[in-house]
Amino acid sequence: MWCWGLNNFGQLGNGTTTSSSVPVQVKSLTGVVRIGGARDHTLAVKANGTVWAWGDNEFGSLGDGSTAKSDVPVQVKGLTNVKFVAGGRDHSLAIETDGSVWAWGWNQYGRLGGGTETNRLMPVRVPGIANAVNIGAGRLHPLAIEKDRSVWAWGDDDFGQLGDGTTTDRLKPVRVTGVTGGEEVAGGRDYSVALVQP
Repeated sequence: MWCWGLNNFGQLGNGTTTSSSVPVQVKSLTGVVRIGGARDHTLAVKANGTVWAWGDNEFGSLGDGSTAKSDVPVQVKGLTNVKFVAGGRDHSLAIETDGSVWAWGWNQYGRLGGGTETNRLMPVRVPGIANAVNIGAGRLHPLAIEKDRSVWAWGDDDFGQLGDGTTTDRLKPVRVTGVTGGEEVAGGRDYSVALVQP
């Protein structure tokens, strides 16, 4: 795995905090099958289903039970069957093979989906999402697609990015109005996008 660009928190994973305008190899990480980039931390899934993270960890977004940043990959605790990861601003998400969604890190606006705004240093299961097939993350709001291809969102909603017809922050997942056949989801700073199939 290779990373490049800003490295002030060690988000390039090469054991330094020196930024690089050319790709540098992430240290001691092989067998990677999926990746995820967040604002100041990076995520990877290995073929054995474990999740690894590095970079900024002020609010626990590395999921290793601490708030210490790391310039090399550390294993996210408690996840062993992951197929996808995503990250936003200081929070992280994962889907396990059973369709459960897990979140950890900064929980302002309820972006971890558990009904509170309590930060989590290790993954906690997102209630209300039982059979997820894909996930995405905006800056302060996560997104998920269920097996029935419905699209769900939660967290910050200042500009209506949750798509439920309101601008009300949601501490738990709400269904995006009028979107069916979801295949992929992604988020930007304060907006969301979905790819759908008829």
